[in-house]
Formats: sequence, structure tokens, C-alpha cells
Amino acid sequence: MSSRSLTNEEVNSLFPIRNFSDNSKQQLQGMVKTEQYDANSILFSVGKSDDKQIYLLEGKVQLTFANNKERIIEGGKIEARFPINNSLPHQATATAVEEVTVLSIERSTLDNLLNEALPNSNMAILEESEDPLLYNQLYFEITQEMQANKLTLPSIPETAIKVRKAISNPHATSDTIAQLTQQDPAITAQLIKVANSPLFRGREKIESLPLAITRLGIKATSNLVTTFTMRMVFNAKTKDIKDLISALWLHSRDVSGICAVMAKKLKGFNTDKAMLAGLIHDIGSIPILTHADKHPNLIHNKTDVQYTLKKLSPVLGKMVLKKWNFTDDFIELTSNAENWERKNDQPANYTDLIIVAQLLSFRNTLHQDSYPEASSTPAYNRLSKLLRDPNDSLDVLENSQEELALVKQLFN
Repeated sequence: MSSRSLTNEEVNSLFPIRNFSDNSKQQLQGMVKTEQYDANSILFSVGKSDDKQIYLLEGKVQLTFANNKERIIEGGKIEARFPINNSLPHQATATAVEEVTVLSIERSTLDNLLNEALPNSNMAILEESEDPLLYNQLYFEITQEMQANKLTLPSIPETAIKVRKAISNPHATSDTIAQLTQQDPAITAQLIKVANSPLFRGREKIESLPLAITRLGIKATSNLVTTFTMRMVFNAKTKDIKDLISALWLHSRDVSGICAVMAKKLKGFNTDKAMLAGLIHDIGSIPILTHADKHPNLIHNKTDVQYTLKKLSPVLGKMVLKKWNFTDDFIELTSNAENWERKNDQPANYTDLIIVAQLLSFRNTLHQDSYPEASSTPAYNRLSKLLRDPNDSLDVLENSQEELALVKQLFN
């Protein structure tokens, strides 16, 4: 089994080694040698654990998973820039398809060098040396795409674009907005339904779109059209990502409904804007899941996806909403939607609404113990001061179940 030193080109292509300080890179090159294996050699076996991180430099390796699924990794390709045996115990057996050259590094050696890894790297988004991220191929590819301004961001649905553009015209009327919206029968039906809902209900039942828009108001109609077309953004093809994106949609829908019902109880909040805020609060997850959907080979385990969502969703949420020309209050809430202890000397805003709505949505779920009680947060306290009825409560899960159920139906 022959060996050689690690080249500068290889050092500067492997994650997270490429982000080490120059001193750490030189130190590593002096410590390790490559290894060569013949075809059919077993590099590691499913279910086993060891103290090595293995990078494939040359040749092809077949990964055979416990469910008998197979995947080929080829040296020089992007997925070979990451350790091929990141998860412990090993999730697959690695077999050399042909003669291969690998770099095998003790995990402890790599970890000792991580202290100097990030200061001069271009990974400004990564602020903490969290091991799960340092070997997360999905995370690193997305950050590279972001930094190169190449990551695909979702587009706002066409009907919403037309309506939002139309209302910017100072001469816009209910009739002109109705003419645009009637091109989409599903949206037309939803607007009439919401105009007759407890959120906006008047004395008489409305059955025409122009009357519905008159009752709702032109600006509210624009927000509601955006809300109801947003379902188109939540889509995927591969099963695992489809499951994640469906769960994200259901969560966003639930938060949207809670926001709407709470907003009706509060001074200074618009129900339509609250619904839209609830639906787009986690919009930064969409480009991540879309990228993962297109490149399933980047995902080695579900933890990779969860960590990537946690770290990058807030940043990407800002990028998406700026692209869509949303106002600053919407953009701000994507960054702080999960800042449960957020302190703010200003009056309550839609970010506070999202924080409380999310925590209420987690109640009675398997994960409720992982989150604080909504009523214990600064956001809840700020919002409570704006209740129209001082004797009322923001706990809509307790006192507004029927109204919540009706709002959920608006999305069907």
C-alpha cells in the first residue's frame, strides 16, 4: 500500500480543512500521508465505529446502506470534499470500486486543529465551531452558493406579483383588483370565503369578488392573495424532502391562523398582515429544502438538514423577502422568529406576534418541553398590553378554538 503527502490543492479543497489557518494546514501536511487501496477493498463497514475521518481523493467508492441502497462517490467531485464516513456508527459499507487513494485522519487530530479553523475563512455565516456543521456537506455547498450569489431563491407566485403591482397604483380600485384576481378561481373563492369569515364578517353574506375586496380593503386583499398563493412555494419531489416541506407548510399554516386570531384581539395589528407574517416567518427554509431536493446526494442524514435549516434559514429568509420587496417589519421577523427571550424597548410588533404564535403552536406536541411557555416570554408581555379587552387573553388555544378551526379552513 503506497502513500504520498497531501498536495496544496487537496488541502484547499477538503472541508473543513480548507478553512484552517495556513499554519494548521502546514502542520496537517506534515502529520498525515495518503493511503492506497486495491479494488474491492473494504474501507469501513456499516454499523461499526472508529476514530478515523476518511476523504476520497482518487478513484471510486461504493456506499452500500443498511436498506441495500447504493451510492457511488468519485474522487474530485464535490461530495468527495467531505469525509465519506461522517456519521457514527457508519451508515454504510464503503467498498473500493477501483484502485483508490484516500486520506485517513484521526478525529482527535482533526478536532485539535479546529480551534484555528475559522478566523480567516470565508464562512462568515458560521459563528460557532459546531462539529455537526463542520462536516455538513449540504451546509457548505449552500454557503458557497450564497457567497457566489448562485443559490436559487423562490419566486413570489405570479398572481401575487400582479396584485401587489396593481395596488401600488394610486388609482387602483376594487374592480381593477377583482379583474386580476378572477383569473385564479381558487384565489377568488378563498377571498370570498375570508370576507365572510369571523375575521372580517359584516352584516350580510358576500357572494361576489368586488364586494369581497371592498369589505377587505385593497391592501388587505393584496396580503391575502400573497398568503393564499404561497402554497405553491412549498413543494418538493423526493420523499424525504417532501415530508419535511409538508411539515413546514402545516406549521406555517398553524402559526398563520394563530397570528390572525390573536391580531383581531390587539390594537394596532391587521389580521391580513398577521396571517401573511405567520405564513412566511420561516420562508428561509424553502431555498435550503429546494436545494436538498435537487441534490439528494448531499444529505448523509436528517441531522445535516436540521442543522443547516437552523443556521441558515434566518439569513436566507432576509434574502428571499428582500427579493420579494417586502417591508422591513416582515424582513426583521424572519431573523427573530425563534428568539424566544427577545428584548425590545419599542411597542409590540409582528415579530412578537410570531414568537408567541409559534410557542402556542408547539403546545401539546411531542416537542413542547423543548420550548418555553408562551406566557413567560417578553413578547407575550408586550402584546398583552395591547389587548382591546384588558380582561381577554392571548391564549387563543384555550379561548378561541372555534375561530381557529374556521381560519384553518381558509387554506383548504
